[in-house]
Amino acid sequence: MVMIRSAQEGAVRRITLAAPAQRNLISGTLARDLLAAIADAERDESTGAILIDAEGSIFSNGLDFTDLPHDDFFAARSTKPIIAAMQGVALSAGIALLANSHIVVAAQGSSFGLTDIREGHIDPRVNITVAKVLGERRTKELALTGRIFTTPEALNWGLVHAATPAFELDDRATAVAQGIARADRAAIKLVLERAHPSI
Repeated sequence: MVMIRSAQEGAVRRITLAAPAQRNLISGTLARDLLAAIADAERDESTGAILIDAEGSIFSNGLDFTDLPHDDFFAARSTKPIIAAMQGVALSAGIALLANSHIVVAAQGSSFGLTDIREGHIDPRVNITVAKVLGERRTKELALTGRIFTTPEALNWGLVHAATPAFELDDRATAVAQGIARADRAAIKLVLERAHPSI
């Protein structure tokens, strides 16, 4: 079953989470395929930026606890800018994926949450990754309560960089990716190296 789709669009490599029937759960298989697609984009000299989006109304409903991803999913670093276009819902490992992206554009009205505690399942790697963006105290509060937070909160806390109406999400995120892809590659590399990106 195809869980990741990848397509070159000019200087932008679009990588799509393509398992909407599984709510784009981050499984070992999906994570492995996603990292492979990112690695392929990194090797392609024509690719200046990577755009990650998702099929369906759910960006990612979190971890698949029956098939957990390897540590590489949480620890890998990208040598090219990653822009995430997020819509609908991002939970748990879905938020970790956003936290590991360099720029996140979200649809207005999207929802976020570290909700694994509600199911009695916790993967510490998720909270460690999210804490790099939200901070330890904020992450602990969200993980302990399992509460849903909003796009304005995600903007205020730095998880999301820009919010746009849902019908404009693809155009807005694509424009950001295209703009970065046209920038000087050496300058981009310097920015990413100095910023110590997580993915």
